[in-house]
Amino acid sequence: MINTNRNTYLTKRNVAMNSMQVKCVIALGKTKSYTKTAEDLYVSQSTVSKNISRLEEELGFKIVKVKGHQVEFTDQGQFFYEHLDKIHQNFEETLSNIYSFDNQRPIIVRHSMVPFERFYIPRFLQLTKKSSKRQIKIEGFRPYNSYEDNIDLFYENKADFILIQQDFFHGDKRLGFTPLMNGQYSVIVNKQSPLAEKQYIDVNDLIDQHIYIWNSNPGVGSVLEIEKILKKKLKKEQISEVTGLISAEMYATANYGVGIVPSFAYDNQNNSNVAYNYLNLHIPLVYGAFYLKSTEKQPYFKNIIQNLKRALTQEKAQWH
Repeated sequence: MINTNRNTYLTKRNVAMNSMQVKCVIALGKTKSYTKTAEDLYVSQSTVSKNISRLEEELGFKIVKVKGHQVEFTDQGQFFYEHLDKIHQNFEETLSNIYSFDNQRPIIVRHSMVPFERFYIPRFLQLTKKSSKRQIKIEGFRPYNSYEDNIDLFYENKADFILIQQDFFHGDKRLGFTPLMNGQYSVIVNKQSPLAEKQYIDVNDLIDQHIYIWNSNPGVGSVLEIEKILKKKLKKEQISEVTGLISAEMYATANYGVGIVPSFAYDNQNNSNVAYNYLNLHIPLVYGAFYLKSTEKQPYFKNIIQNLKRALTQEKAQWH
């Protein structure tokens, strides 16, 4: 129960929150960990701790209490966090909506830079040019930033759509998702390896291999599931995470080990030294378009989604 007299007192205080303090409180509410919050925001743990402490001094009450390595909000802190999170979301959605109503602003589509996008996205641009006067801006998306920084691309008018696999944004309720294509995981193997002859590679085939597996931060669910399965058969030191799809291919090219990447990363026109064979695990992947749920109300939304689907269907018809 929040003391109403305390609330009355708080209204008389001069509180000047900065954006980092807001981000720290909101991230801490999701992670319940100073360490994880620091990782997500790409700052030091001491930066998170100092920002929370300074905010507590300005507010005049404790926001968090620490038990061991676990962070919990106080009653007042929980009340503050819940309302701050709602205000922050409303503020960002309001800005996003204001930007969206500007018909002169290009619609920004970010892509995850996997090889097949080089072919179907130009088709998408051609289709959209015929059906809409709105300019489309294509930009790459590198998922190496913190999770909240990636989400902020939508709110800061830096992305209207992001094309990537479904589990990347962890089922975030702020976002909508339209599936475009199904896939699975592939193993990149040097063609001199006996594994190159196997269309489907089992976990047991990887016992003597060093694995370079693509992942982001925070890790996507499908990759974490694969790592859990691999760790039951392989030693921990046999598994290394890489942040770039190309890095996984480079290790396989050098015959340092094998790479594990989403099948969407397959490129049959670039590297003749490696084979992309399927990982024989039933872990499905879905590639598609993410966007703010409020974007669904925009007049351009249906046209963009339809043209993405049409372009990909036309491109897949050319595959062998």
